Amino acid sequence: MSDTGIRRVLAVDFGDARTGLAATDWTGTIPVPLGRIDARDEAHVVKAIAALVAERETQVVVVGMPLSADGTTGPRAQRTAAFRERLQAALQVPVHTVDESSSTDEAHERLKAGGLKASRRKQLADSVAALVILERYLSRSR
Repeated sequence: MSDTGIRRVLAVDFGDARTGLAATDWTGTIPVPLGRIDARDEAHVVKAIAALVAERETQVVVVGMPLSADGTTGPRAQRTAAFRERLQAALQVPVHTVDESSSTDEAHERLKAGGLKASRRKQLADSVAALVILERYLSRSR
């Protein structure tokens, strides 16, 4: 991986009602979708992520930042930035952001290509979007 020695990364696709998660395996080489947190309460989401970070001995957290097509931050990105700050305050590891543009669309396309029905795609899309965010972060870090 990168020369910083960071191997265990957790990616977060933060949403209003569902937050998708993905992480590298214990070797730091294979990104895998984990599941999602179904909650609207940000404090609950932060607490759940903090528990997962501790359990997985995560070294870096990456939050997908929903930038506009021109790269600017709209209301959704501002809310995500505030969430990232709250998450950073709760964790002892760095919390970075990566552009998540079209990650949900890409997730749906991957799931559709895998032959999943629409109802199943909806259940898995948030975690696969987090996987896309994680892959983008890893490719940028290498």
